[in-house]
Amino acid sequence: MRNLTGWLLVLGSLLANSVLANTPPSTPASLNSWLNHSETGTLMVRHDAESDWHPALLLGTEVDIQISGPVARITLQQHFSNSLNMTAEGVYAFPLSERSAVHGMQMQVGQRRIVGAIHEKAEARQIYQQALSSGQRAGLVEQRRPNLFSISVANIPAAESISVTLEYTELLVPDGNRFSLRLPLTMTPRFNPLAEPSDAEGPQSQQQDPSPEGRILANEHLPAQSHQVMISTYLDAGQQLQSLNSPSHTVKSEYDGRGYRLVLPAEQVPMDRDFVLDWQLQTELTSTASVFSEIIDGDNHALVMLMPGDLASDNERMPREVIMVVDTSGSMAGERMRQARESLIYALERLQPEDRFNVLEFNTHHRLLFRDLVAADEENIIQARQWVRELRGDGGTNMLPVLHDAMAFPHDSDYLRQIIFITDGSVSNEAAILDMIDRQIHRARLFTVGIGAAPNSYLLRKAAEMGRGGYSYIAHSHEVEQQMARLFEKLERPVLTDLRIELPDGITADYWPEQLPDLYAGQPLIVAMRLNQMPAHITLHGKQPEPWQQRLTLPLHHQHPGAATLWAKQKIEVLMDRLSRGESEAQVREDVLEVALKHRLLSRYTSFVAVDQQVVRNPQDPLHSQELGNRNPVDHQMSHAYPQTSLGLRRYWMLALLLALLALVLLPRQRSLA
Repeated sequence: MRNLTGWLLVLGSLLANSVLANTPPSTPASLNSWLNHSETGTLMVRHDAESDWHPALLLGTEVDIQISGPVARITLQQHFSNSLNMTAEGVYAFPLSERSAVHGMQMQVGQRRIVGAIHEKAEARQIYQQALSSGQRAGLVEQRRPNLFSISVANIPAAESISVTLEYTELLVPDGNRFSLRLPLTMTPRFNPLAEPSDAEGPQSQQQDPSPEGRILANEHLPAQSHQVMISTYLDAGQQLQSLNSPSHTVKSEYDGRGYRLVLPAEQVPMDRDFVLDWQLQTELTSTASVFSEIIDGDNHALVMLMPGDLASDNERMPREVIMVVDTSGSMAGERMRQARESLIYALERLQPEDRFNVLEFNTHHRLLFRDLVAADEENIIQARQWVRELRGDGGTNMLPVLHDAMAFPHDSDYLRQIIFITDGSVSNEAAILDMIDRQIHRARLFTVGIGAAPNSYLLRKAAEMGRGGYSYIAHSHEVEQQMARLFEKLERPVLTDLRIELPDGITADYWPEQLPDLYAGQPLIVAMRLNQMPAHITLHGKQPEPWQQRLTLPLHHQHPGAATLWAKQKIEVLMDRLSRGESEAQVREDVLEVALKHRLLSRYTSFVAVDQQVVRNPQDPLHSQELGNRNPVDHQMSHAYPQTSLGLRRYWMLALLLALLALVLLPRQRSLA
């Protein structure tokens, strides 16, 4: 009995200490140690015993966004200021949109501007390390993941700043006559499932990769002047707008007769949530085709946006198999969970008796409502509504097992299978998830929904692309019900499946995506192409569910900068997908290098580097090196920081308290027996 009581007390103490080890300290005295070892890897300094701790390097960001039709050209300038009395190196990992084609880099030192050069990744790092050792100022930009990049800045003199500017182009895919741009400014802490590799890039390990994965700083410990951003936007949509708003920030807009100029009234805002801009055209996209073309080295590059004619609404409705998967991890607790429950109930009530369905929920573990797909009859719908109303948020975000089970149900070819996956989380095992989807999706369609301040849009968009479905992003919890209603209504409308493009005789083309997605009413098909010559027309074939085709005449095309860059970005992405299909990395690397170096694009195998020839540090002098973190993402509609979902803290506290109480109950009995 004595041993049992002792072990219970020890176990409860260990659990409590485990929770405390992952909880931010309340006093500044322990802040430096906690930030360095637990969360950020960031050196914190203070001027005296009474002042607050703050990062030794401070970060400021300026963003200029130029939008023309469906193409955005973005200039991102980041300033690194050294508050130490010694020379420093800074390393900062930051997110960009997964659609970003980064094609330019410059470094500014005082009045001097050094244009970055594109090199093979190992060569670029070698150039940077040599400059670092020689005492020269240098900048290095690398891709860590498809939507995560890092900037290394060498030899920043005391009390000075170095600025690094990135230029990238992004394709904005419309939903009917609605457009949206999302500018990532921070990231969600990644949940790392047990027994899963933490590096989602595959063969490269973190030991081989000296740059950080991306750290998270506690917002309350950052000085007010650090991690602030200025954003200016110019939007030329080609016509006046029906609506224009930002669900993430307050913006001021002014129309100049051609486009809209937008700024943030506060000029600078904290980088604690993504910037989102939504706009809607006054009229629907009725043109049959639009072409944005660019000729480089004799090659015709084109972005072709095809809008099929009105889909017949009197076609026989194809019955559906609808599998709804909802994230019930700790970060979904509260208002997000309430809205998610309401949207699922809305979807259940729209099912028809000829449909079949199931609902799955996941956090650290997952469970199914029914063992198999069941008919959408009244009895099953009532049971499902009750089950959904009882869902609560707690635990981690373990996506892979639940997606595997959602795709494992036997499929009936007489049904159109649609899987709806709802989450606000971010995970580290992206490659394993995408590989599983690629192997198991078969004829199902996967639709992903990201909720919150900074979900992993690369994973969710790529998963939807592999699943020939679509991705929806919901910035705030109060939008969940409305946006989910739009998604479910769209999924019920007539659909074109098994799409393919037919080109006229004599026209050859490389086009991406290779596997065309399904089309829903009002949804355009956007294809990036490289052709030997521009055709006068294109024929689109598909099923509805009967065979369907439409010949689309292409209008006269005009030179549009960025079309070649976006084609190259799409090709690199398709080449990288071949890794999950078993192709050797050596061959993929060679093919990617050919495209990335020709088009000056940042990729997994290429990096930008810029070196200032002036020596500012004696190589024998000490150098302080620091990793800068990102601000903890905050959903301001909910007024709290994004929780760490990987710990399941509530359960640990409850278990620790229960063990301690049990030990206290047993202790008097032990003494009486003695």
